[in-house]
Amino acid sequence: MKNSVKTSLSLQSACALKSAGAITPIYRRNAHNTPIMRRNSFALFLLLLFGTLLVSTALFWHTREQGLADIRQHAQVSLGRYITNLRHQLARHQDLPRLLADQHQLKALLNDPDNPQKTDEANRYLARVNATMGATDSYLINSNGMTLAASNWDQAAPFVGNDYSFRPYFQQAMEGGLGRYFALGNTSRVRGYFFSAPVRQQGQIIGVTVVKVDLEDIEGSWNDPLQDILVMDEDGVIFISTRHQWRFRLLPKPGLLTPDPQLLSRIEGSRRYERVQLQPLPLQQRDTTPRGNQLLTMKGEEASGHYLLVSELLPDVGMRVAILANLKPLRERIARTLIAGLGTFWTLAALLLFLRARHRMKVRHQRELQQAHEALERRVEQRTHQLTDSNRRLKQEVEQHRQTQSQLIQAAKMAVLGQLSAGINHELNQPLTAIRQFADNGRKLLKRGRTEAVAGNLEEISGLANRMAAILQPLREFARQHHAGNTHTTLAQLRRGVMVLMGAELEKHKARLYWPDEQDNLAVAGDQGRLEQVLVNLIGNALQAMTETPLPRIDIHVQASTAQVTLALRDHGPGLSEQALAHIFEPFFTTKSTGLGLGLSISHRIVESLNGELIAANHPDGGAVFTLVLNRMHKEPA
Repeated sequence: MKNSVKTSLSLQSACALKSAGAITPIYRRNAHNTPIMRRNSFALFLLLLFGTLLVSTALFWHTREQGLADIRQHAQVSLGRYITNLRHQLARHQDLPRLLADQHQLKALLNDPDNPQKTDEANRYLARVNATMGATDSYLINSNGMTLAASNWDQAAPFVGNDYSFRPYFQQAMEGGLGRYFALGNTSRVRGYFFSAPVRQQGQIIGVTVVKVDLEDIEGSWNDPLQDILVMDEDGVIFISTRHQWRFRLLPKPGLLTPDPQLLSRIEGSRRYERVQLQPLPLQQRDTTPRGNQLLTMKGEEASGHYLLVSELLPDVGMRVAILANLKPLRERIARTLIAGLGTFWTLAALLLFLRARHRMKVRHQRELQQAHEALERRVEQRTHQLTDSNRRLKQEVEQHRQTQSQLIQAAKMAVLGQLSAGINHELNQPLTAIRQFADNGRKLLKRGRTEAVAGNLEEISGLANRMAAILQPLREFARQHHAGNTHTTLAQLRRGVMVLMGAELEKHKARLYWPDEQDNLAVAGDQGRLEQVLVNLIGNALQAMTETPLPRIDIHVQASTAQVTLALRDHGPGLSEQALAHIFEPFFTTKSTGLGLGLSISHRIVESLNGELIAANHPDGGAVFTLVLNRMHKEPA
């Protein structure tokens, strides 16, 4: 900037001197050297032309590579954000088929498919679950591929009675795996991502549960006009796109402009996009730069221009997510850079020429140049202040952006903690109460100088802290299968642990727990922490059921056979209604005004993972009875 101002002022001075006749004699004195000046001027012209070509070429390639790198980096960031959003949407429903596969209503229908009452119960249950979880459709398929029940059973085009044996998600589930598949619904004609899981009974697969998820919201949430999202299947068929006209178009493999005819024939035979005519994207040219950037040129009515392709394969969900970044900003950037660069080059060239001429007139124009220098210093100072202010504002904006980014990250962390807090509070309430009781007693004992008793309380608190860590494990029972292995515990250990956890709660409700100790030496399969969690849930529910009972009491009866140990826990409350008995172990079912309805469902899942049974019933003399059947171990725990 400083040199440019000097140049401008000096040129003005030179023009003024020329107009006043100050340099005319010089040209007159050098008139005889005209041929030499012409040759020098021609050489200077060639030098300037060569420099212009060299600068233009260097600026073009440097700006092109730097611009492609910036566009690719921006596209990769956007791609990562979109993939995170896509995975989040899919993760919300991926475990739902496995949860449905364990429900007794669906298994009952698979065992008796011609029973209209069981069909109606299964339809209504699927509709209720579908509405609660926000899925598009949920349905049950028997082992032959025929749909027996569906959440849309009462709509105009239900899935009931349709044959889906040709769908890969059905075949994957029948082979014992978890199916994932995208397809266009042959009944609803709605695009959807399908999750499936096998329904097992006595080691045999008797059917398949399927959940369909609509991804329209993900598609509609993208609003970057310079980036187009493409989500393709493994064959390159686009099934999600920010451009409506690109849906069900096909992006050929790298190096090809048109798809393989055999590929088109295979896709048509899979009936994945039934009654849809697949056409390739209108590719005119496809190049790969030395740095690995894929450049596409399209020419057609729905798309025309140059694009940078950035993609990532998601093998776990059978998708390839890609972003087509429009290269129009790159062309504008190159044009601006060339204009600025050549302008700077010619300015510098003119400056050099002027400095050469100024050197000859330095003595004559010293005073004018001194004035120009003073004016220049004022302009530089003014510009420096402007640049300083701009730099300060830029730093403030960068700091605000950093703070906003930190707040967004913290908000995401708090959202995850919020989702877990209710379940963790439900599961850890009793151990925390016991720890608080021991801590209060410890302070009292410490004041009395009974340090040995305080040490005992501290040991109990340490044990409760370890058990609290084990209590967290059942909260993940919905996500994965636990294996009991060879762990086992005695009834004496269970009774001691339960009394430690529930002693304060029993005292609070003024309730009595009758648990005979004649068979305390019996050992059962399962680790102590999870079995204690089951008993704590059952006792806690019993106490809540007896809030209106004058003398609350809980009886535990123990029976043992060669192979099993049975614990029957009976309360003296009002008992369970027929509706509660039918849905007692279902997730999110509760008869209380507060709570998530997860305690009994988690307990049931824990017992099943130990190859045991948890049964709910009403006692003939009143109250509810929960029967816990566990495998007996014929050795003492290590």
